[in-house]
Amino acid sequence: MLLQITINNFALIDKLTISFFEGFNVLSGETGAGKSILIDAINFVMGNKFNKDLIRTGEDKTYVEAIFTLESNKTINILDDLNIDKDNVVILSRETFQNGKSISKINGKAAVLSTLREISKTLLDIHGQHENQNLLEVNNHINYLDSFSEKNLSKNLNEYKNIYDEYISVKSKIEELKGSKDEQNVVNFLKYQIDDIQSADLSVKEEAELQEEFKILSHAEKISLGLNNVYSLLNEYGEGQSAYDLVSHALSEISSISKHMTKVEEISKNLESLSFSLEEIINDIRSLKDNIIYDEERLEKINNRIYIISNYKQKYGRSVNEILQYKDELIKQYQDLINGEEVIKNLQKKEAELINTLNNIALSIHEIRAKNALKLEKSVMEEFKHIGLEKSTFKVNVQFGDKIYNNGKDKVQFFISTNPGEPLKSLEKVVSGGELSRIMLALKTVFVNNDEIPSIIFDEVDTGISGRVAQSVAEKMYLISTRHQVLCVTHLPQIAAMADNNFLVSKYSIKDKTFTEISNLKSSEKEKEIARMIGGVEITEVTLQNAKEIIKLANLKKQQLNIHN
Repeated sequence: MLLQITINNFALIDKLTISFFEGFNVLSGETGAGKSILIDAINFVMGNKFNKDLIRTGEDKTYVEAIFTLESNKTINILDDLNIDKDNVVILSRETFQNGKSISKINGKAAVLSTLREISKTLLDIHGQHENQNLLEVNNHINYLDSFSEKNLSKNLNEYKNIYDEYISVKSKIEELKGSKDEQNVVNFLKYQIDDIQSADLSVKEEAELQEEFKILSHAEKISLGLNNVYSLLNEYGEGQSAYDLVSHALSEISSISKHMTKVEEISKNLESLSFSLEEIINDIRSLKDNIIYDEERLEKINNRIYIISNYKQKYGRSVNEILQYKDELIKQYQDLINGEEVIKNLQKKEAELINTLNNIALSIHEIRAKNALKLEKSVMEEFKHIGLEKSTFKVNVQFGDKIYNNGKDKVQFFISTNPGEPLKSLEKVVSGGELSRIMLALKTVFVNNDEIPSIIFDEVDTGISGRVAQSVAEKMYLISTRHQVLCVTHLPQIAAMADNNFLVSKYSIKDKTFTEISNLKSSEKEKEIARMIGGVEITEVTLQNAKEIIKLANLKKQQLNIHN
């Protein structure tokens, strides 16, 4: 459940920390006092969209922190997946600056907003007036039924969605192959490119070899002169004066004395090794210098070849390797197109197999939905008895169709008859605002009893009701609060009187600045607030006595409900 929320610089709230409790928590206050600001702040810390205009005027950032008890297995699984420490509580925080920068955390660990939203769904459900309007959208009805059927449906639905994604991919490929208006032009162009690259007879090693040969031929004269000079110094410099002659003479001299001096033997061996190495070097240089021949015709051919390769790199890739890879891709595309009919035939066969599999799974999904539709009808009708709709009939129609959707082949629609003898009609053609609120409350009651969400917020869902119906709604919210923590924003005294904990939202001004505050009401303060809700700004002895009487009756009703619950 939601234990505590801290709000800084959010709209009219300067600094506020408020604790909530188990059971039925009701927030009330005059219109415009800022009751909706608290809900906006909770939505903000849960990762929902945020308008920076809600940052308090004159401040550069806003901060909201919410502390929840750790109760749901779904919450625990998410924390484990994220490797976030668990300490019997979940602390969500979000800070947003005027420049748009936002920082969100879960138990002190940074988290993206999508993760914040994911874990929030396991902690708290906010039910506002907009959700009543969602109920009028027929396309949303299947989502309500699937939410009710989740435990039985999730495995089949996940399998279906995976195959559906593959089906869409195959279908798109078929349309792509069939839909090319200039297919022959594409085939011809691909063939031209392939032939063009193949005619160049490119290889990865060739370019490097050409560049090396080009450098040698371009500087052949300088290279030849240098090699001849080195060769002369090593082997031809004067009579007996070349490096090889001098080393050989030194070796002869040292060898003649090595037998008389042991330490000279090592020097003699090294000189002998040097002589052999020098001879190999001389042979290598001779081979190189004899092969360096300036060939203007060859140089021109190399230059032309490098130019051709450069042109191909401009057309098809940054390197020869890229060009060859591109050619392979072209060949694959070309083969796909010229063999298009065969490819399409194979894809259509695959498509038929996928459709058959989807139909089978969709039928299983339909059967599960149909069974759960009956259970949902029965559950909602049971809830109707407690909220002044006991004479109404509720029907969930599940129609198995021909069209394949991303969630099966069903169309789901809710129907209702609010008076005996009246035919069933779609919701938008029948219900008033008050009836819609109660139908949504009945559905919400069924859903919260079906899942593990510890806390639920009702944000002014009592619009359009009063009197006996308001009392019925109050009793229903109280019954929900015996299993889940409930926070309710209301303007009805019947609902406020049933609360276990009452909070007053008020607004005041100091030096041209407006502030919203929330206070936990004591027993006597609760009486005055309900008296205000009954009679308006002027609290008289009569309205105060009425408030006390309403609270007394509410407490008796709560005792009765606890006995029978």
